[in-house]
Amino acid sequence: MGRMLTVALMMGMLHFAPSAYPQETRSRSDDRRVHRVSLIRVIANPREYDGKDVRVAGYLGGSGSDDAPGVFVSESDGRNGILSNAVDLNVSGSTIRGMYGKYVIVSGVYHAPPGGDVNGYIDHILEVKTLNAGNTSK
Repeated sequence: MGRMLTVALMMGMLHFAPSAYPQETRSRSDDRRVHRVSLIRVIANPREYDGKDVRVAGYLGGSGSDDAPGVFVSESDGRNGILSNAVDLNVSGSTIRGMYGKYVIVSGVYHAPPGGDVNGYIDHILEVKTLNAGNTSK
């Protein structure tokens, strides 16, 4: 009988002991997880990424009649102004100086379009840097 009581007490202690430890708390960085995603996926599923931190790669060019900065799926899209394959950037000119006409990586908060033909925009830019494709010269 003593042995069964000891086993029962140990089982109870094993069952309830973990709840006595402090629970894990989520850090603020967990809530700000950056979604590394293709620009095509963002354009195709804007509601899925609305209000989320994203990191996309694309060709930096001028979009629209005001030539505002935008990230295009390809160089061809950027050079030909194919706005259906672009997401606007709300970023200062000094941040992207010297990057127009190059492939870049952009991290920031994506906002889906409320309607219409545009593909939304990225603001609260965390990072813009040129994409280092390596040395391709032979």
